[in-house]
Amino acid sequence: MSDKPLQTLLDERELAETLHVSIGTLRTWRTDGKGPRFHRIGQMIRYAPSDVKTWLLSRQAGGDIAEVAR
Repeated sequence: MSDKPLQTLLDERELAETLHVSIGTLRTWRTDGKGPRFHRIGQMIRYAPSDVKTWLLSRQAGGDIAEVAR
């Protein structure tokens, strides 16, 4: 294992609140293979923030990317 600290994993409630969706929606996404990657630890489901960010970035659509002022 690397020397990097582990990420604090999000539970279903935390992710649902962050994304403003229901826990049922997260469960449907998992069943359909449409949601962010997740970890199953026993009966618990956890999400790594980096996986959630990657998933969100893969779903960007429309609009222009604003150029950062230098």
